Parts: sequence; structure tokens; C-alpha cells
Amino acid sequence: MLVSDRLYNRIPRIWLFMGTLFLLLGLATGPGFHYFYAYLALGTICLARAFLIYQYRRKISRRNRITILTKTQKIERNTQ
Repeated sequence: MLVSDRLYNRIPRIWLFMGTLFLLLGLATGPGFHYFYAYLALGTICLARAFLIYQYRRKISRRNRITILTKTQKIERNTQ
């Protein structure tokens, strides 16, 4: 399934936003709430997922940089 570039670039932010909401909602309800630990766990998982996506994309985008030569480069050939 193809998604637009605007949505694709915002996916880590969406995960970060969901994780923050889960953590805040869990902390706001308090330990007396039945699903308190589930909200905290989901919030932590969403935040970890956001950081992993961000790191993977950063690693890939660093590899694809184009270098433009500003000086003449000499290439030596091995002729035997």
C-alpha cells in the first residue's frame, strides 16, 4: 500500500504522539484503574517504535547522500 510523502514523513511523529497520549492517560487515571499498566506498556512500546523508526530512517538517509567533487580527482588504474 502506497502512502503519500506527507504521511510517510510524519509516521514517527504519529507514534510519538500516540505513546505520549497513552502515558499521559495512564498516569492521569492512576494505579486504581483496571488497565493502568496496559496504558503504560502501550505508551512505552509506541515511544520505542517511534525512536526506532527515526533511527532506521536516519541511518538509511545518511547512506544515500550524494557527494559533489569540487576538485579534480585522480584515479589510478592497475594495468598488468
